[in-house]
Amino acid sequence: MNTPNPPAAPPGATTEPGRSGPLDFTALRPVSSLDQLVFHTDDAFHMDAASVRDVQAEHITASFRLHFGANDAYRQYCRRHGVDPSSVTRWEDQLRIPLVTATQFKLRDVLSCAPDDIVKICTSSSTEGTMSRVHRDETTLSRFLGGVRTAIEELTDVLDCRCLHLGPSSEQARDLWIAYAMSIVDLMHPTENFVVDDVFHADQAIEQLSALAGDDAPVMVLGPPIMVVRLMEAMHAADITINGCENVLVVTAGGWKRFSGKGIARSELEQLVAGRLQGIRRESFRDCFSMVELNGLLAECECHVKHAPPWLRLLVLKPDSLLPARDGELGLLAFLDPTPTSYPGFVLTDDLATMREAHRCACGRFGETVDILRRVHRVEARGCALKIDRAYGAQSGSQRADRWTSAQTS
Repeated sequence: MNTPNPPAAPPGATTEPGRSGPLDFTALRPVSSLDQLVFHTDDAFHMDAASVRDVQAEHITASFRLHFGANDAYRQYCRRHGVDPSSVTRWEDQLRIPLVTATQFKLRDVLSCAPDDIVKICTSSSTEGTMSRVHRDETTLSRFLGGVRTAIEELTDVLDCRCLHLGPSSEQARDLWIAYAMSIVDLMHPTENFVVDDVFHADQAIEQLSALAGDDAPVMVLGPPIMVVRLMEAMHAADITINGCENVLVVTAGGWKRFSGKGIARSELEQLVAGRLQGIRRESFRDCFSMVELNGLLAECECHVKHAPPWLRLLVLKPDSLLPARDGELGLLAFLDPTPTSYPGFVLTDDLATMREAHRCACGRFGETVDILRRVHRVEARGCALKIDRAYGAQSGSQRADRWTSAQTS
């Protein structure tokens, strides 16, 4: 029997002659308490109010100090508002943190680190075709991945499943944010992508879903609402209905409009899916909210309520004064996100929303919850989901479904 070689000493370790084990280790950078929370907390959505406030008080305040010191343009902006780290020391003070409007990411590079530290520039096509560019360094991108895993696993209660992604792989998604953000589920679960070289292979998605429905293991169908509609249209064109879909979970993220401008009502989508995937439960429909400037994901629980992780502080502000709106009052969505290190995660968005401060949801989880309603601007939005619809939608549908039907009957 071969004896395995002893493991190599860690980098920086030293050994003495005749000794086989390491003696000294180079000191490693300790894991921050924020990283511990993002990557290693199994009950992030069950903290009590005091714990949520403590988390936000510590990490958002520290993040403000970091960006004030590292970002010259943001520091000057803060000084014009008469705010510096000495005036933001408590949770209550964080309402004074100057917010960066989402428009700024369309106009200039917003950077709190050296350009050489950037590992990914994430883009999103938006109003009138203008593009947001958000620069992420390794820490920022890693925390995004950890936050998505926490949100998906804790809010769906699915730890192991097969994922059918109605979009491209992370490599083919390139920099388009929502496509890239959704594709990273392959880091958590075995995943098959059904957009390849800008072609949506609805026939293959139907075939895989038919094979997996009725299994004991959960199956997650993931995609923008418009791509779920494309899949249902392909099934309708081929007159296909799949039985035994009690194990199927449909998770959507992205805009609820087609490129044609026609809105997709959630109730309409649920009816389409329930008609073709027989047995699927209503609580198995989940929607997620993300935007390129948000370094995370707001995912729904089984009660169809979007939850914020404890480190992310949501704000809804009155449009006329930018003062905090009351619980349940419509206003502009803003957030204080401490996870980005490459740009200030203190953003005022173009989205209208209502929110509830930290409370116990009917699902049993605790924290801030939000309902995002619509964009403020009058010009029709052309966001990530619309780009996916335009790029892939024209090559999906009945033609693909017909070919799938022919393959089944030949």
